[in-house]
Amino acid sequence: MENLKIVTDRLIITEFDESMAESVHVNSLDEENRRFVPDEVFETVQEAHDTIIFLIECYRDMKGPFVYPILLKSGENIGYVQAIPIDDEWEVGYHIASNYTANGYATEAVRAFVPLIMKKIGIARIWGICRGDNIASRKVLEKCSFILEHKGFGNYKGENHEICKYLYRLR
Repeated sequence: MENLKIVTDRLIITEFDESMAESVHVNSLDEENRRFVPDEVFETVQEAHDTIIFLIECYRDMKGPFVYPILLKSGENIGYVQAIPIDDEWEVGYHIASNYTANGYATEAVRAFVPLIMKKIGIARIWGICRGDNIASRKVLEKCSFILEHKGFGNYKGENHEICKYLYRLR
């Protein structure tokens, strides 16, 4: 896949480089990340570095996952946005470090990222899946024109939780 760089009013969404390992490690440790996406917690800088190397390699083909850091225009890494293959479809994911939440950054990033990544990978729809009690994530999806398709209990990250499945279609 060709290089990706998205610039919004306040953010830059770009590709990872190895120098971001420390900030990825620190951003992953907050309590909300541990609660809602425990498989995306990096306990050491080396773990974060190894994952970044893997993600950089994923940019070279069309299989994914495609994960991109979200930077403030000042250059500070505040989170990530991603498109992940699930079975024969795709799912969007995102995380904003706790020091930066409640500023609309996730909504701004998802709104800019989703239509562009969908065109790049050639898909007409993408899912947004979150726990029912992740109110902030649900609000982001709803603000970004995702439509709630399913709400019910099921397996989420290896545990039984209420799950909300939202769908976005290119117009």
